[in-house]
Amino acid sequence: MSTEDNSPVLREHNQQSPMTPGRAIAIVFAVLLNVAVISSGVLALVYQQRIADQLVVWQFEPSSIVEQYVADSGMSDEGKFLFYASTPVIQSNPSFNSTCSNVEENFGVLGCYFPSNKSIYLFDVTDDRLAGIEEVVAAHEMLHAAWDRTSDSEKARLAPLLEAEADRLKDDPEFATTLEFYAKTEPGERSNELHSIIGTEFADISPQLEEHFTKYFSDRSAVVALHDKSNAVFTAQQEASEKLVNELDALRTSIDDDYASYNSGYDELNDDIDSFNVRADAGDFDTVSQFDYERADLLARQDALNALYDSIDADVARYDDMVAQLEALNATTSELNQSINIEPRTEEGL
Repeated sequence: MSTEDNSPVLREHNQQSPMTPGRAIAIVFAVLLNVAVISSGVLALVYQQRIADQLVVWQFEPSSIVEQYVADSGMSDEGKFLFYASTPVIQSNPSFNSTCSNVEENFGVLGCYFPSNKSIYLFDVTDDRLAGIEEVVAAHEMLHAAWDRTSDSEKARLAPLLEAEADRLKDDPEFATTLEFYAKTEPGERSNELHSIIGTEFADISPQLEEHFTKYFSDRSAVVALHDKSNAVFTAQQEASEKLVNELDALRTSIDDDYASYNSGYDELNDDIDSFNVRADAGDFDTVSQFDYERADLLARQDALNALYDSIDADVARYDDMVAQLEALNATTSELNQSINIEPRTEEGL
């Protein structure tokens, strides 16, 4: 008797299904893709900001003016990258002041960088006399973007180097005034501001800082030269104004002294003339020669006082002319100040 075995048959799986070349490539590609995804996750964690910056740069289309800022200020590829990653926008007022507000009197804000959205805004300076100043501001703000992306350990290394430069420049009145301004408007950002100021305005800095800034500038001397050139316009105005003011003060003192001498001299002369006339009427002169001598002396004194008056009159005319020159300088300074976003002072502020 035969029996039928209904137990399941366990088949061995020694034989593999045929693998075509196309399938092999597909599997290898899948493996590589998985590795790439894993690697991208690690890079995204470590270089998240750099990746975000790169995406922004790829999409950013700089205007010819923005490109010129980069070229003229001597930015390196890295500096250009950070500048473009900040999508710089050039604005005129009132838009710019609405974006980058400033409440400090006698200071003009020409640019600002917002860490929150990694963006730069620049004021449109249209005065040809200040050619180059916009490039300096662009580089200044680019260095803020760089500082924003600098590690804490690197900031800690740079801070004492920046402070050493600040100490060396402490007797520079313009530098000191600038730091006072930033201390009020950007409290807690001293190193950040020093990094941008020193990097764009001073040629003679420590070798360590010079080496650091080569990361952001292929030719840092270009931006420093532009700063010196544009700053010289204001320096020349200030020096000319101060010179005129000093000359006016000295001339005013001289006029006052001469006028006092003129008045006292004429008071004395009038008294002596009255005395001379009384003596002449009384016949007190023994000889005609004595009369003529004293009369000639009085006339000579009168001529000298008249000459002094003419000199005072000429000095007053010169004083008025110098006042007109000073007013013209002040008008030019006011124009330049408005060009760098310093609003004219109101009557309440005078």
